[in-house]
Amino acid sequence: MDAEHSTPDRTAPEPRRGRSHDPEGRRSAVLEAARRLFAAQGYKGVGIRAIAAEAGVTPGLVMAYFGSKDGLFREVVGGGTGVTEGVLDNPSVGREQLPHALAHDYLDRWDRLPAHDPWPALIRSGLSHPPSAELLSTILDRQVSEPLRRLLGDSDAADARIAVIRSILFGVIMERYLFAHEPAASVPTDTLEPVLTDVLTAALTGRIPERPVPERHVAERPAPGPAAGPAAREAPGASGPAVFAALNACTARYRTLIGRVVKRHGISLAAFEVLSALHATGAPYRRTMGEIAAAGAVSAGGVTQHADRLVEAGLIERERDGQDRRVVRLRLTPAGADLVGRVAEERRSHERQLLAGLVPGEQRQLAALLSGLGRSMTEGQG
Repeated sequence: MDAEHSTPDRTAPEPRRGRSHDPEGRRSAVLEAARRLFAAQGYKGVGIRAIAAEAGVTPGLVMAYFGSKDGLFREVVGGGTGVTEGVLDNPSVGREQLPHALAHDYLDRWDRLPAHDPWPALIRSGLSHPPSAELLSTILDRQVSEPLRRLLGDSDAADARIAVIRSILFGVIMERYLFAHEPAASVPTDTLEPVLTDVLTAALTGRIPERPVPERHVAERPAPGPAAGPAAREAPGASGPAVFAALNACTARYRTLIGRVVKRHGISLAAFEVLSALHATGAPYRRTMGEIAAAGAVSAGGVTQHADRLVEAGLIERERDGQDRRVVRLRLTPAGADLVGRVAEERRSHERQLLAGLVPGEQRQLAALLSGLGRSMTEGQG
């Protein structure tokens, strides 16, 4: 029959719309799927077919967009401006402030790194995959070496300083965030930041910063009488810094001790905090990696690394959501729950020893004071 005079078939299906007619949307879906899978499994553990299935497209389409798995991986991890470049392009950061700005921005970025960020996948893959190692070197050249060379010039001395700075920053990332080695993984950021600043200052300028050693003394008691009245109590003093210095010192020593406790069970303190975060939710002890990172249990950049090791140890399992296969949750196994209980008992024993120097009344008084400090800090943020 002549098509021009044919009767339209009103039962024919409507043309498909959506992602299949949205090339940019499909490309973005492939990149998102690749970012999730590379972050969770590394370069070697992911194939084009798995990425295509995750994105809801065909493997041929992935190849048409990116040419190869290497091309896709490069696209996932190669974009964006580095921290070093961003700091150097900031007009408010002068030469003297640069070491502190670098230390602050690097630690802040990795402390808040999303669970699916591709950088950890790139670094881990670079350890055993030469193309990834080459890509990592290229990105570091563009994001670290070239900005620093614009500042320091082109000379053998400048090359040496740049090499040291790259090694320092990369070493902190590896020790603290990827492998979570102690004590690097547990040092509070506000304690690590000034030390890293000093090291970067020496690397950039050749000058070792001199920091005054804080004096240790017994706080003077106010004399009785009018001087001890309301005006005297409201006057600013040096007690605030001393309080927080003492709290920081106690926190660092406590984390070091607990780190030794969990290390005897074959895991790091940061990995144990992942187990604790799962246990705290109650049965069935299940959370996504993003929820664990958001809870502050461990830095987002290290969640995947810890999860891989805990899965291998049989302490947690990965579960895909029945409604959305892109969502992966971590669930505590019976062995993991048992380990949390055993470590908790050892931890309580050590805590009792740490408090043995205070009589029960002093312990109660300390708890009340710290509780009051917590309320004061919360109100201050409001």
